[in-house]
Amino acid sequence: MIAPLPNEGDLLKRCVKGSTEAFGELVAHYQDAIFNLVYRMIGHREDANDVTQEVFLRAFRKIGTFQGRSRFATWLYSIATNQAISERRKRSAAVRKGRVQMSTLAGDEGGSYDPPGDDPAPEEQMSAVEVRRQIEQAIDELPDDYRAVVVLRDVEELDYDGIADALNCSRGTVKSRLHRARLQLRRKLEQVLAEQRADR
Repeated sequence: MIAPLPNEGDLLKRCVKGSTEAFGELVAHYQDAIFNLVYRMIGHREDANDVTQEVFLRAFRKIGTFQGRSRFATWLYSIATNQAISERRKRSAAVRKGRVQMSTLAGDEGGSYDPPGDDPAPEEQMSAVEVRRQIEQAIDELPDDYRAVVVLRDVEELDYDGIADALNCSRGTVKSRLHRARLQLRRKLEQVLAEQRADR
């Protein structure tokens, strides 16, 4: 998660009093991180730009409700995640073309995403390009709540408490959703591998 600004507390106090200049400093600091989160959730650059703008508009309007119990970044992630989920739900599954960008999940050079399990990861037996495509598709097909925890944990690298704050749920719920999401991802990849073997 992105580090806070050194003078963030002062900026937030000024924002509560209506300072657009102070809020502009916060936007400049956090906009790339929020855009990346939204883009990974919905997969469309133009839509992600629109949603990111809406996130900051909502944040400015609600800044007085931020009580400082969590980090400001976590609060923004909460707004961004909810907005991204709302955007995804507006679109039918048939027109979803976006995919989670794998540069962070798998590394710029490729690599693999290995959900927990004792058996060799199925993606070890696929090419790096195919792995990337299949994981992107598998994550895109996850239910929104599962997709959110995977992106927040495995891409944004939030801890369980931070994800719980962002999603307004318990730490146990986060761990449960993440476990189930990873199992779904593993099953999807194993199914793909089985189909590839059958075609040979």
